[in-house]
Amino acid sequence: MPSLDLADLHTIADRAAFDFGRIIDLADDDGFIGAGADLSTATLLNAYRSGVFPWFGADDPICWWCPPVRCVVHPDDFHPAKSLIRTAKKMPWHITTNRAFGSVMTACAAPRAYSDDTWINDEMIDAYTKLHDMGAAMSVEVWDSAADDAKLVGGLYGVQYGAVFCGESMFHTQKDASKIAFWALMHLATSAGIRLIDCQLENSHLMSLGATLMPRDEFLTALATLNRAPTPPLSGSMSTRELALIDG
Repeated sequence: MPSLDLADLHTIADRAAFDFGRIIDLADDDGFIGAGADLSTATLLNAYRSGVFPWFGADDPICWWCPPVRCVVHPDDFHPAKSLIRTAKKMPWHITTNRAFGSVMTACAAPRAYSDDTWINDEMIDAYTKLHDMGAAMSVEVWDSAADDAKLVGGLYGVQYGAVFCGESMFHTQKDASKIAFWALMHLATSAGIRLIDCQLENSHLMSLGATLMPRDEFLTALATLNRAPTPPLSGSMSTRELALIDG
């Protein structure tokens, strides 16, 4: 399926059976809106356009959230730590975009050292792969080299909606590889004209990478403008050493 343009994505979102923009006010103090609906492309696009995202456990119904405080990053304001720059300069890693979306999602779904639980089940992988096929979901991959048989050592994925990138998850199998993917996302987002990275929920890892907190009303106001801004899709490739020269 060829990539669709921004107007096409909004047209699909308009056709959704569930209009999340009308129920934002139902969010409780934790940001929980409700359970149900489906993970069709129309539903997901309508949700992301409205500032809502799905998050639920393996045995739970589909749950929808819009937190009262949003964790975000402005790509132009990101500055890599000196230790990360040193890592980028010494490692032979190679960064790509949208080369292995399914592999990145599968890696993000794998058990973590701190938990065996995952919200990225087969249904989620299928739903976001469909978004990827239409050009709405993107991945950033970090490989251990530029060779054809290189191994995936880190990456992230999310949904691009105009000038907003809604990050979903990241992973690494080698130290700092997910941080490199995040740094590359900042550079590629700036190059494409993406002005806001939605990290959804605060955690210590994201805050250590330069994320800040934005009240829901402020986030939704920015989102309403940015998701209507025609913006090239996230794309590009480079070595980590090139990334260090560009942004280091």
